[in-house]
Amino acid sequence: MKFKHVKKLLSLTLCGVMAAGLLSGCGGGGASSDTSFTMWIYQGADASYYTDYADNPVVQYLTSQTWGEEDKKIDLEFWVPAAGTAADSYSTMMGSGDYPDILDMSISDSPKILYEQGIILDLTPYVEEYMPNYTAYLEAHPEMKSWALTNIDGEEKYLHVMSFNEDYGYTYCGYQYRRDWIVKYGTNPVTGAAFTGGYTDPSDPDSWEDDVVFPSGGTDPVYISDWEWMFEIFEKAYADLGIDDSYCISMYYPGFSWTGDLCSCFGGGNFAFYEDANGKVQYGGVTDSARAYLECLNNWYEKGWLDPDFNERTSDMFYAIDDTSVRQGKVGMWCGMQAELGGRLDQGDEYTDGIYVAGCALPMNDIYGTDACKNVAPDCIMTGTALNGTGYAITSAAEDKDIATLLTMIDYLYSEDGARLASLGLTPEEMEAIGTSFYSDNGIPDGTYTMGDDGRYKLVEAIQNDAGGLRTAATLDKFPHLQLVTSIDEGYAPTYEHSMELWIQYKNTAQIQGTPITNNMEQDDIDIMDDARNKLLEYTQTNAVDFIKGKKDINSDDDWGTWCKTQEKYNYQKALEAAQPYADQYEIDPTAAQ
Repeated sequence: MKFKHVKKLLSLTLCGVMAAGLLSGCGGGGASSDTSFTMWIYQGADASYYTDYADNPVVQYLTSQTWGEEDKKIDLEFWVPAAGTAADSYSTMMGSGDYPDILDMSISDSPKILYEQGIILDLTPYVEEYMPNYTAYLEAHPEMKSWALTNIDGEEKYLHVMSFNEDYGYTYCGYQYRRDWIVKYGTNPVTGAAFTGGYTDPSDPDSWEDDVVFPSGGTDPVYISDWEWMFEIFEKAYADLGIDDSYCISMYYPGFSWTGDLCSCFGGGNFAFYEDANGKVQYGGVTDSARAYLECLNNWYEKGWLDPDFNERTSDMFYAIDDTSVRQGKVGMWCGMQAELGGRLDQGDEYTDGIYVAGCALPMNDIYGTDACKNVAPDCIMTGTALNGTGYAITSAAEDKDIATLLTMIDYLYSEDGARLASLGLTPEEMEAIGTSFYSDNGIPDGTYTMGDDGRYKLVEAIQNDAGGLRTAATLDKFPHLQLVTSIDEGYAPTYEHSMELWIQYKNTAQIQGTPITNNMEQDDIDIMDDARNKLLEYTQTNAVDFIKGKKDINSDDDWGTWCKTQEKYNYQKALEAAQPYADQYEIDPTAAQ
């Protein structure tokens, strides 16, 4: 560990502060001796490891150390809502005024709103004096500064502390499909020859090789037409296996996700607000792209490819839709997680025996809608930035506490060694120092990693093969820090890594929600946007399913006209006019830090 270096740096900083006559306080009010802080996080670790996040081994190590010029210890108490109750917990907390000292902003209002309501504090003087590692990262990555700063009356302020990725890395979920079915039931679209393939090592879930070729000419699906070709093959698998209660693909229950994702493949954008390639803010729910998307899903529904009960499934937006059928081996394509790739779903039963799951990129539309909707790369995607979460704020409840010492500790997690600690967990020496048996109790007595010959951290096999939450339980993912990415050798097999590379093939360049465009809006403009967004989402999430299931005709200009005219009543044009000046002011490139 490099505590001597950190303390020396802080000592020099504090000497300068004292010389300026500020003593040990900052931003007025003087220093406090209270270093006990409560923290609300929207979700805890896997309960099979611990239920109190204070039992996280990295938290235990951090709170065992001393920080700042006065060598103080920090005490952290975590407030964690029960599973599925985070939104209600947050609303109750905000309504009652019983705030934690530290607020995980994963589901909160923008920092500007919370600051103007007096809920969170201006951290600018603290960050500038006590967070040299954090500010050094931002100086080295100026494209991320707009995410870390909030404009208040023309002055840029630090209202929250962001977690960043060291570099752009892989996402945790994406579309994946039964490639073993393509091999078994498909034929080469040019020659008509049967495909061949399988595992070269039955004990290795990633040792798959095949000679699959898609209609687009490559070894991976690229277009909607490639997906539909797969769906026809999946139908052959269902007939052969006697599966009569499944489907080729399912969707989020409204039929689309407001973030974009699949609906962004039909010309770009989403069903909400986004910024187009020309820097103009658009509303996507009434575009030709939205119509082409709904036409596609209606066709899938009519052909039996789309889950007939999709609008009655779980409210999960991405990777847990009808998880039971997926794990039973009855679904051909779904949005899933890393732990489902390769042969990891093989249970040796009738439908999963020999399964091989491959990841794929979002498809470009080449079939539906106008020419402007075709052959356009998606640009509104759930993932695709160097951000790691939405940040953490300090509330008015901590106004009289020792924020300087707290931020000194947090700043350490943006140093090289602190990022290692947060991203990978404790070394054996650090485990011994605090007497934790967490790692040995969970089969990793020497920790999560070793040092590779290339100077990167190499994950141990137990972590590489973990299909649960051990890695996140052993590290510090619920706290502000710099997350290592390129410094870690994940030990991925080529096939596994290829699947995840496809998941990040396209970048999120158009989304505006949660960016500095919306985070820096004045309250009146926020109200206009929120009012329109809420009404539009309520309408589209209720009525899009009628087009998909054929209750309304997507090809009828009358039905589509009614859809569009109804949404015009919800003032999306006024919302566009409110948002455009902020889009002109903040040039957002979420991919710049990749």
